[in-house]
Amino acid sequence: MKKSYSFWLFLLLFVSAISVYLLQQNNYNLPKIINNYYNDLVALPIVLSMALWLARKIKSNPKLQLTFFQCLVMAMLFGWFFEIYLPERNPRYTADVIDFGLYAIGAVLFYGW
Repeated sequence: MKKSYSFWLFLLLFVSAISVYLLQQNNYNLPKIINNYYNDLVALPIVLSMALWLARKIKSNPKLQLTFFQCLVMAMLFGWFFEIYLPERNPRYTADVIDFGLYAIGAVLFYGW
C-alpha cells in the first residue's frame, strides 16, 4: 500500500474515532452499532499504526512490518485489558464478548493494510 494512502486511511479512522468519542461525551444520540462498537473496531488499526510508525523510527527501518502473530497478540491483550481487567476494577467499563471479536477484526484489517 502506498504511504499516502495508509496515512489518509489512518487519519480518517483517527478523526472518526475521536468524533464518535466527542459525540458520546456530549450525549449525542448515535446509532447503537456506532455508539457501542465502532471505536472497538478501529482501536487496533489506530494503535498498531502508531506502534509501527514508532518502531520504524526507533529501528531506523522504514520497511519494518508487524507480523500477523504480533497483531493478534495485541488484539488479545486489548481484549483482556478492556473486557476482563478493567470491568472488574472500574464501573465505567463493561465487559462485552463482541468486543473481543472486533479487536481481532481490527487487527486483521490492519495487517491487511
